[in-house]
Amino acid sequence: MKAIIRFLTIASLCAISMACADNSLVPDNMRGVWSGEIDGLGLAIVVHLGDTCTFDSPDQGAYGLAAEYKNLRGGALKLKFKGIPGNIKGRLEGDSLICTFSQVGIKKRLAMGRGPLVRNRPQTPCPPFPYDIEEVSFGHDSLALSGTLTSPAGCDPGKTTAVVFVSGSGKQDRDETLMDHRPFAVLSDALARNSIASLRYDDRGCGKSGGVFEECTTFDFADDARAALNFLRNRGFSSVGVIGHSEGGTIAFIMAADESNAPDFIVSLAGMADRGDSTLVRQMTRMFELQGVPGKMAAFAAKTSMRKMVKQKNIWLDCFLSLDPAPYISAIKCPCLALNGEKDCQVIPEFNLSKIQALCKDAETKLYPDLNHLFQHCTTGLSDEYSRIEETFSPEVASDIIAWIQKR
Repeated sequence: MKAIIRFLTIASLCAISMACADNSLVPDNMRGVWSGEIDGLGLAIVVHLGDTCTFDSPDQGAYGLAAEYKNLRGGALKLKFKGIPGNIKGRLEGDSLICTFSQVGIKKRLAMGRGPLVRNRPQTPCPPFPYDIEEVSFGHDSLALSGTLTSPAGCDPGKTTAVVFVSGSGKQDRDETLMDHRPFAVLSDALARNSIASLRYDDRGCGKSGGVFEECTTFDFADDARAALNFLRNRGFSSVGVIGHSEGGTIAFIMAADESNAPDFIVSLAGMADRGDSTLVRQMTRMFELQGVPGKMAAFAAKTSMRKMVKQKNIWLDCFLSLDPAPYISAIKCPCLALNGEKDCQVIPEFNLSKIQALCKDAETKLYPDLNHLFQHCTTGLSDEYSRIEETFSPEVASDIIAWIQKR
């Protein structure tokens, strides 16, 4: 679930792309590519200064966004976003641009160095791969979705278990890429090396998939996941399960409650078990508290933020806030594994795992110390750590998932 990250930062950048005004006044010593992360938000910004000026928000999949450059007194600069509120102001200090990022009342330090953004992601799989990779397409109701089927080398589908990956909230590609982390690619690689096939796919309107993401609710995304499940069954795999992260975990609960077409098993990675509105209020409260806001003030700030969110005209949000997973969890009959990180600030574990266990007596649950919402080893669990952590996904959790599936 990345709803709060997107609401509080620069989600609106993703929709903006236009020609840039003339920026011929950029000094020679400032021309080129600059990159850095916004302090406290953990989001990267890449700035291109030249005859035209653009900027990228790679963590939100936004590139080539127009900006207007202005020289200020004392050698300072101002980069104004075009078409949306916000700007970057700063000056050259040595070989760094030390700036302030401002948008809708938020002001954060942004230090940028020369060159493109480079992040170390040692777990990202690299070829050659000891398994088979196939680009596939499937869909339903005239909707075409695109994905990657990863299978053990030379496998017999009739003797092979397969899983469908279902991503969390927000427009996600097949790898659930976030801040250069590719958790589904990492898990898919681990599964294939242990004789388990997997299908991961681009969300509607993302990557190579068709459809309009902004017109969909959680239940529409559940229909897409069912299409992926049916695709694997039609390919003849002996047992087909679902691994869902965050909202995808809740979708796994919804799918498992469907007696006519339930998966053979499900794995929930921080899947929401409480109502959407309660989950988001607790999420915001916990984040405010970890940032030093006292308890009662944090709760008040969270409720205030929720009231503002409710006023937004957003079909997905309206559905999500009223979504109660409890009836679906109660109806689960297939094997269910539910996992949470102890320091998850987005799906708070103490309001999650115990409820899953109470609603589904046969569910197996596990809480992992020092892991965040992305199942990374962390310090605070806040989202501003995500990009700075090199680990993409805890190897211990991956091993536990593999062992649990193999027992099925």
